[in-house]
Amino acid sequence: MKYFKTPEFLYEVLGEKQSILEVSCTILFALIGSWVIYSLADIELGSWQTIVAYILIADVLAGCIANFSFGTNEFYSKKPKNRLVFISIHIHILAIAWLLSEPMDTALIVWGFTIASAFLVNALKGKSIQGFIAANLMCYGILLLIYMSLPVWFLMVSMFFMIKVLFSFSVDHFDKQTKVASEI
Repeated sequence: MKYFKTPEFLYEVLGEKQSILEVSCTILFALIGSWVIYSLADIELGSWQTIVAYILIADVLAGCIANFSFGTNEFYSKKPKNRLVFISIHIHILAIAWLLSEPMDTALIVWGFTIASAFLVNALKGKSIQGFIAANLMCYGILLLIYMSLPVWFLMVSMFFMIKVLFSFSVDHFDKQTKVASEI
């Protein structure tokens, strides 16, 4: 696959290099997924709160895909402290719940489970069990979300938030390929 150098201000989002295919898929999923969620939520874009919440939802969806890309994975693989900061600052689900008047206790449970799991998975970097543990925790997270009986749109956002932070971002998906690429 052919990669291009991304602008420096997008490094934290797309890494230092990215492919047209990966960027296109990220944007397409963010747009289509956001449209579906916005349609299900049936909330008018009449206030600053809803506009900010919808931007955060689009960010969650875009990150869900972008964090699986080689460029983003490679960028954070080389910067383990940045990966910890990235996990730490992900309060999107709390902000979305607050902005759209969803119960904060539910959002705190989703956020707490996701962040704690992400830190655990991140600590397993370089170990062959990392992907398995992440998938296992993701499945428990899905059970938790279904058990909480959330509105469908908030269930979707919560699930994509978990995928983004816990599985898509915290797992080093290209560990061996990144090591080989850096040796070349």
